Amino acid sequence: MEHRLFAGATDSHVHIFPQRIVSNPEVVASRDPWFAACHARKGTLRGPADLIEMMDSAGIVRAGCTVWPFADPVLCDEANEFLLGVARDYPGRILPFAILQPNDPSAVAKIRTLAARGFVGIGELNQDAQGWSLDDTGELAPFFEEMAAAGLICNLHCSEPVGHMYPGKGTATPDRVWRFAGRFPGLRLLCSHLGGGLPFFASMPEVRESLSHIFFDTSALPFLYTPRALQMASNLIGTGRMVYGSDFPLLGPARYNAYLVEAGLSPEELQDILVNNPATLFLD
Repeated sequence: MEHRLFAGATDSHVHIFPQRIVSNPEVVASRDPWFAACHARKGTLRGPADLIEMMDSAGIVRAGCTVWPFADPVLCDEANEFLLGVARDYPGRILPFAILQPNDPSAVAKIRTLAARGFVGIGELNQDAQGWSLDDTGELAPFFEEMAAAGLICNLHCSEPVGHMYPGKGTATPDRVWRFAGRFPGLRLLCSHLGGGLPFFASMPEVRESLSHIFFDTSALPFLYTPRALQMASNLIGTGRMVYGSDFPLLGPARYNAYLVEAGLSPEELQDILVNNPATLFLD
């Protein structure tokens, strides 16, 4: 059942790391507090071969790949070169997201070059990890405007305003994400973790009207919501704005297989989330 469900699918949200970081996370943890908080235990990181093995076993054809929302531009540059190399090693299967530090004075100038080199977007951007604010984008407006002009996807970490605390939760809550999206209507947004629950506010007309340029991924949902949440989101916004994302290596297809089946979505809705919508987001 698992292989049939994911055959031909795109996993829109995975994390992989260079071998030097996989082998010794402390080399980054010592200089990146957010990374340290999320990866305090050795053995939680994976590299490209692990990702491809997971994809092949489940029938997943491609993956939207990120490394980490580093605050240090030097680590961002290393991550970007690493992902380009992985994309070359596995042509057609890796959809690389570059990472930039929005506060870096050279970030805007880098965007067009990254687009020309084959990156599909920038992210997973994280205001808490990188020290910027979704509510204070005046000085950062050129960064996001240039991203939109270059046709890149903005992959944004989002978090729930209530519920249990966990490492990496953060404060990018639906109210902030909604205001941010309204300021940049030309920017294609991929909001992680179901946008921190933003679709649940779509009964408000002004919220629903602002979602046309936003996709929501399912990353880490089994840790956050019961499967019914997907059915509720589908009822409010339809499945046309949702894409499958696992947050690999945090979770993989085995856990999502049961979760998606229990959500009670129709075969057509599952096909949208797993295959059709990612194709619209990444390939159109």
